[in-house]
Amino acid sequence: MISTELLDRLANTGAGVTRPAGSTVPGGLFPDWVVEPESLAQLTTLVRILHDGAVDWRVDARGRNWGYDDSRVREPGLIVRLARLDRLDLDVELGLATVQPGVTFAQLNEALQAADTRYYLPAPGSGPHTSVLGNALERGLLAGLGERERHCRDFLVLHRDGELTRLGWEDAADDRVRRALPYPPGPHLQGSLFQTAGYGPVVVELTHVLPVATVQTAEPVLLAGAELTEDLLRCWRDLLLDELVTSTILISPARRRAQGITVSHDGLVLNLYIAASSAGMLRAKVVDVQRLARQHGQRLAARFAGGHDDLSILGGDRNHPEAVGQLPEGLEWQTAALPFVPSLVAAFARAVRTDPVLADIPWTLRPLDARALVWLAPIVYRKKDPDSVALLRRRVAAVARLRDEFAVPAYRSGAVRADR
Repeated sequence: MISTELLDRLANTGAGVTRPAGSTVPGGLFPDWVVEPESLAQLTTLVRILHDGAVDWRVDARGRNWGYDDSRVREPGLIVRLARLDRLDLDVELGLATVQPGVTFAQLNEALQAADTRYYLPAPGSGPHTSVLGNALERGLLAGLGERERHCRDFLVLHRDGELTRLGWEDAADDRVRRALPYPPGPHLQGSLFQTAGYGPVVVELTHVLPVATVQTAEPVLLAGAELTEDLLRCWRDLLLDELVTSTILISPARRRAQGITVSHDGLVLNLYIAASSAGMLRAKVVDVQRLARQHGQRLAARFAGGHDDLSILGGDRNHPEAVGQLPEGLEWQTAALPFVPSLVAAFARAVRTDPVLADIPWTLRPLDARALVWLAPIVYRKKDPDSVALLRRRVAAVARLRDEFAVPAYRSGAVRADR
């Protein structure tokens, strides 16, 4: 329990102090309070108060976990929410954007359009309302291998005692940033530097290298068999490393059915997104993609039409994810980070397909950075149905067994966990 005296000290910094509004996540603990500073000065002051008072706290950017609300903590304490830290500076000559955690993809792109620049930043799967900084550090922007390293440059880091330090990404002699980010992108319990768990140092400012807007795109798909093969994974990795594709996602038949995409092909599908600044460059890239696919024994087809995002499947709206808390059904992610080693990833996929509890679950593979490939399994469950929740628990346990078997990090998720 946080004392009234400490709450008064936090409020006297000028930060907002409120009760949590709720959460879509049935596990974990509700925070006692949510504290929202409006400036770096307020943030550093209140962090020192929390540090001196030995109060357990975690940080989040805008109160979202992969697009959903996630106002939970692992131990009794509070959340420091950085949504009001929303300063945005643009250098249109160099193509740099310096953002605080409260800046969203929508806000950044509105500023780029207003400045009439040739740059843009595509919104990730979590939607335009989510934090640019949080997505860059936690998700790698879902745009391919090395994305985080390619686009993140300069970090202003707040330590748990309130000290601010500026870290550079590119200085070979100073690897403090990589030591502070020892885990692949994604929400997980071990996060040390502005991860969703957020119990370590906090990035409060990030300089982002902006990609040039593309005017020509193509979206073919690779058609694969029912099993994830090493040849397909090698092809996928080469497409990314050769920078022939901008983003990719591997989708299972169950995932396509859940999203309302009906096609005659009953195997895996690798969606590709190819972008170029001219029609001639786009044609050349498409030819290279076709050549590489043939070398790996893969075949290309046109992009499939149709499909809905996960919130639409539940009857929600991705632009208002907080409403999912009132829906009767929920979506649950279980994730596992694997090195992008074809034999290991293929073995993990086979283990998922052969587990009777997990065999019918829609799943997706996304490469997030040079070190890891993440498997996602959206599981629909009925929140007030004991049998449905019990099945979800069994599926969560099955994923945990696979993680142990393959010795992969125990990622954080919205899982229904045992009562504390």
